[in-house]
Amino acid sequence: MRLLSVLLVAATLILAACGGGSDPTPTPAPAADAPSAQEVIAATLDVAMHDIYYGANNDNIANPPVWNAAAGTEVTLNLDNQGGLEHSWAIVKKDTELPMPFLADEHRDLILWNSSNVQAGQKSTETFTAPEAGEYLVICTVAGHYPVMQGKLVVQ
Repeated sequence: MRLLSVLLVAATLILAACGGGSDPTPTPAPAADAPSAQEVIAATLDVAMHDIYYGANNDNIANPPVWNAAAGTEVTLNLDNQGGLEHSWAIVKKDTELPMPFLADEHRDLILWNSSNVQAGQKSTETFTAPEAGEYLVICTVAGHYPVMQGKLVVQ
């Protein structure tokens, strides 16, 4: 009987040690590290230029191409002029209405950033810092190319 009592006490202690209790508080998964302010964030935009239009659609007025970037990022702009005329890629200041006709020399104060002109059949790579968040009109500043040659830069 003494052996039975010892076994019952031992079994009780083992069960108590393994037993129920309340559910432990779940530990949340660690959050993904956000990039530090010192990390360089960059974007690359590829732009195909054709005879008086950007991108694959030759109707930039009704269906302008859209490029996206994050505010403050360094943007690498790869310009590929596949057309027979020189072209540029310029960001118009936010909330600006362009005069008609648009003349690059007379209206340069309306442009936030402008690439160099890319000759027919040539390529160019340039960089700029994306402006503050918003939607920006992008145009070709070569005389007579705007309003036909336009797009939109969306900065978030």
